Amino acid sequence: MLLPYNYTKIGKNSYEFITSGGIKYRTVFIEYGYLFYNYADIQDKIFTFNIEVIGDENTNTSLDERVGMTIAYIFSKFFENDENAVIYICDNLDERHWARKRKFDYWYWKYSNDTLIKEDGYAIIEGTEIISSIILRKDNPNFNNILFAFAEINRNTNNK
Repeated sequence: MLLPYNYTKIGKNSYEFITSGGIKYRTVFIEYGYLFYNYADIQDKIFTFNIEVIGDENTNTSLDERVGMTIAYIFSKFFENDENAVIYICDNLDERHWARKRKFDYWYWKYSNDTLIKEDGYAIIEGTEIISSIILRKDNPNFNNILFAFAEINRNTNNK
């Protein structure tokens, strides 16, 4: 039976782990409330999530099931606070944003339990596609406000 990789907490919301192939990953949850300035009651509960390979950017990350398991486990720890919400933006600088969305969707489908919900967002800013998702607990006390704000930000962004 496969298990998540051991990880090290390196900051308040930052973690690192090394795969069996020697690839080092860093994950971080970054406060993202500035986009929610019209929603003071939820502003400090919104984070964005980033995962990056540390070291050689050209490293072949291959298909390693334990990476997804480890990310899911880190998410489960982050969501021990039922008020947190995470926005994941699929980086489009190398035009692989749709592949990133498929990978993230797969991880959500495979490892999510009935406590979380994911809603997708899509916007075009100055001709650039922005693909995002928000994940939060179903019992989040600000559930409706967070989903409304996320949808509104995506709608308003499309108008620019």
